Amino acid sequence: MTAFPKLRLPSHPGRLALCALFLATAPAAAWEIPPDNGTLPNSAVREILAADEYPVTSGYTQRIEFIDFMANGRPFTQVVVILTPDTPRLHRGRRLVVVGGEPGSEYGMDFVSTVEHREGPGIWLAKRGVTFIALTRVGRWNFLAPSGDGSWAMVPIGRRMPIFTRTQKAHWPDTEYEVRASGESAGTSASASAVYRFPKKGTELEKQMLAATPRVFVEGYRLALEKGIPDRAGAFVLFWGMSTGGASLYPLAKYYAPDGYLGWGTSSTGLAHATSTAVLGNSFNNIYDRMALRVRERGIDDFEFYTKTIDPQTRARWWQAALRSPRFKSTEDAAMYFSAGALAEHGMRLWQSDLLGPAERTGGYAAFIHAIFETSFPPAELQKVAILDLNGTEDETLPPATVDSNRRVMEPYAKRFRLGRVEGLRHYLFTQDSIKVVGTMWFRYIESGFFD
Repeated sequence: MTAFPKLRLPSHPGRLALCALFLATAPAAAWEIPPDNGTLPNSAVREILAADEYPVTSGYTQRIEFIDFMANGRPFTQVVVILTPDTPRLHRGRRLVVVGGEPGSEYGMDFVSTVEHREGPGIWLAKRGVTFIALTRVGRWNFLAPSGDGSWAMVPIGRRMPIFTRTQKAHWPDTEYEVRASGESAGTSASASAVYRFPKKGTELEKQMLAATPRVFVEGYRLALEKGIPDRAGAFVLFWGMSTGGASLYPLAKYYAPDGYLGWGTSSTGLAHATSTAVLGNSFNNIYDRMALRVRERGIDDFEFYTKTIDPQTRARWWQAALRSPRFKSTEDAAMYFSAGALAEHGMRLWQSDLLGPAERTGGYAAFIHAIFETSFPPAELQKVAILDLNGTEDETLPPATVDSNRRVMEPYAKRFRLGRVEGLRHYLFTQDSIKVVGTMWFRYIESGFFD
């Protein structure tokens, strides 16, 4: 904190004149971050948008790193996009770093560019001195994209399957997988998909997807952070899991400890998700659904679910931009939904396969199966970490009741927990206004000392 010299104030009435001058030149009373479980009203949102409380302070550079590693007998490549500011913003003498875990069926580049083809939240933060690290789950990056940016735009949506390593030379042929109708009406809920794809037994695709356990996603993230944050002691690291990214970033705390969790539209652990669906909807379907090794297509119906208030012409343009993203989800679903049946099937099939070496079998069968379930639970390491959970009151997939239920599961495991809402905002940060509102709030929470 900056130390200011003491001022010798003139005696009355000179003191009154000085106070009047100060009041005349001081800014008007500004908005405040809401109290715990409170809501930022529309009036405050308008105030944030009308002002420029955190202006651009820096240029930035972007680089993409690829990290090859082996897991469960198969190769994987983790991708990380790193935005480094020229002039870092400090908090308590340490560089501010925000780690973004990709949302839903997207990939790391969605933090860089929005569906409006404008700057994403990662760039917004980097231009204000924050190092931004965008994580992409293994399998989501298209290593065959001519553009080199991982885009899937040139691949028909019905033929997209995960590419787990940059050594792969071609997309998976349709002889490697089968397509099934889900029987669900896509677009009716946040998780409904009309089309599933499963690897055929005995194929190379099946082997690769068997090896892609929930723990592999977390390990890829850990390796990415080791690469992207070489000076951990000099960095103040905050995790932000956008949407389903939260389900991977919470278990990551066991292997890479953050200084706190920022929140916006953040999903919780698999345990919390299953609890909320059971308590609020009296549904245990996800626990039993067949999702082991499943690839779930996220088509136009899913996109429309999140853009109901957007006019058709704009939505059509946004959809074309959204096709850069994978538009599928794969083996991370089981851990995120706490699908006990799928996790058990995945672990047992992998154990019985010829993929595992002696090192993976060292702890024995029971320990191996236990580890398959591990990433669905809040880790003990969260006891050292403050969690901020922010959402819009109009969030399509995480309405207030769901967020409250998630909190009841997660708060006992956190150092401290705070919840806030923003009136009128929705799940995704599609627009520049929504990015500015949330980014400005984040800076206020950081400066308040909540994460210290």
